[in-house]
Amino acid sequence: MSGLSLNSATPGSATDFTRVYPRRSLVLLAIGAIAGIVIAGYGLFTARGTRVHGVPPEAIALVNQRPILRSDFITQVQTQYSVRFADATPDERRKVLDDMIGEEMMVQRGLEVDLPSFDPDVRSMLVAGVELQLFADVLAQKPTEADLQIYYNAHRDKYIRDGVMQLRDLVAAISPLHALGDAQRDAADAITALRQGGQLDPVIAQFNLADSRRLMDSGHVDVGEVFDFAARARLDPAVFAVARTLTSGQVSDPVVAADGVHLVVMVKRLPPAQRSFAEVSNEVWRDVNEDAKRAVRANNLKFLRSKADIQVAAP
Repeated sequence: MSGLSLNSATPGSATDFTRVYPRRSLVLLAIGAIAGIVIAGYGLFTARGTRVHGVPPEAIALVNQRPILRSDFITQVQTQYSVRFADATPDERRKVLDDMIGEEMMVQRGLEVDLPSFDPDVRSMLVAGVELQLFADVLAQKPTEADLQIYYNAHRDKYIRDGVMQLRDLVAAISPLHALGDAQRDAADAITALRQGGQLDPVIAQFNLADSRRLMDSGHVDVGEVFDFAARARLDPAVFAVARTLTSGQVSDPVVAADGVHLVVMVKRLPPAQRSFAEVSNEVWRDVNEDAKRAVRANNLKFLRSKADIQVAAP
């Protein structure tokens, strides 16, 4: 029988595999190492990054191994051309796909150059995008009518209709020639006259009163109706505190302020009123969602802080 077998090698030669030869072992190891280096080098210098051969079924394209989803492609075609996807022409589909590939390449380039680190608009959009992702569950929730009613009952003070005032804020001014005592006396006499039915303008002239400059606009007295929040901004705090307690037709007691002694004539008063649940149900729904968003945002920031390495310089 012809052929080479392990037993047919010449004893003591390199082909005699029945014995261990260190030199032969080193040669074989060297050959294996060189072959491995050659294969690795070929892969290193010919690869374009880690690749997946073939586009996955859920994607329409891969850009640097980042998928463009087929569902997004279909939606974009329908939105851009206002037609069903099946009715879109090949040119229209190709145009949309080219645009989406270009957009993906630009996005990847922006991330590559770390655009969010120095462009405030990109940073704002990233924050908004992350928050929208966080709020997805909140936006999907649909509070029941009972949930809204419970929230309304717990926050009734948020749903109070602001009051309305139509008033005159009159002041007996203090000056070197008209001391505090004189101003208090004039204000008290004017209040008595008004409460006894005296006409406003004659009483103002008789006791040398003036409309508060806080209610003036371009030199003209604002005698119309204003909401409570507007009156609060215009009136001295002590005067507003008294005015909000008056009813239509009432005249206040004297109120001492920095510029003189005030008296308030309440021409018309509509006090704040509780708005019913039926009236504000849409606002309640919005507030429930906003509170849930704030809670989600706070919890997310707490989690991110626990994972982040934050170093703050001394102020």
